[in-house]
Amino acid sequence: MRTPTLLMAASLGLVLASGAFASDRPDPGKLTNKCLDAAGKKFDVKNDYIKLQPLEAADSGYSIAGVANAGIDGEKKFTCEFDKKGKLANLVPEGK
Repeated sequence: MRTPTLLMAASLGLVLASGAFASDRPDPGKLTNKCLDAAGKKFDVKNDYIKLQPLEAADSGYSIAGVANAGIDGEKKFTCEFDKKGKLANLVPEGK
């Protein structure tokens, strides 16, 4: 009787520990939405006119490169930079 109880306790501990590690990483979907919203405001375009590359890990956290089609103003390339917790740290326009 004692072995199944210990096994169940160990399993529960493993599940809780793995959940803690998984929660340390921000949700890629949330980062994508934050980047879309920030770029839309920055370049005054709807999210439909923004194309993003996949999320990439960086030394300081995460980054997403993208391009906003700003109509007559042309395409505007940019990078959204996030800290390790998923907070938008900066939106960096490319070029000018």
